[in-house]
Amino acid sequence: METITLGQISVALALIVSVLTGIGYLHGSLSKLIKTVLKENFDGIEKKIDDISDRLDDVDMATCKNYLVGFLADVDQDQPIDEVEKERFWEQYEHYEKLGGNSYIHRKVETLKAEGKL
Repeated sequence: METITLGQISVALALIVSVLTGIGYLHGSLSKLIKTVLKENFDGIEKKIDDISDRLDDVDMATCKNYLVGFLADVDQDQPIDEVEKERFWEQYEHYEKLGGNSYIHRKVETLKAEGKL
């Protein structure tokens, strides 16, 4: 029967600690490398997504303005407008304000409200 000495246990523990330390170092290095590569690759995509989002906001604002200007022109010219159209107008107007719109359209709405047309 063979006996295990204290020296052999120390060598085994040192080997285990060395392996675990090496694995930890490799994990950290690989994580940093992967993060760097992903950041480089996704920075361009993120910028493109931001550009697309900005353009969609611009299109949304333009669509709101077009609808609101047309509706307000109809109201100003005393065109017949039913309650559903008015409700839709107020929904669209609220959306327009949430987008940051507050310009000549806002002034026209206030004018038409003062005249009792809205």
